[in-house]
Amino acid sequence: MANPKGGIQLLDPTGVIPGAVKDIAGKVASKLVKGDISDMLKISAPAIVHVERTYVEGAAADQIWSSRLLTKAAECQDPIERLKWVSAYYLAGNHISPSDC
Repeated sequence: MANPKGGIQLLDPTGVIPGAVKDIAGKVASKLVKGDISDMLKISAPAIVHVERTYVEGAAADQIWSSRLLTKAAECQDPIERLKWVSAYYLAGNHISPSDC
């Protein structure tokens, strides 16, 4: 959300940011103590910073397509159209693990 005075207004109603900063600072400190500064750019941020939903919420969102697409497939009389809807269902979840194709 843009701030009227410029910049970005950072909203953190769940208080995730302080924990994430503490986690990243701990990783940086650990690398500094070990003298391993060559790969500081490889420090990963906690997943909660990028995705604010839980694994179960993500899995449920991915299954939303099953009822929509498979219901349309079940209603089709034409086998080719049915195959298209079943394929669409399969591909809709393919982003989860594309290596399983």
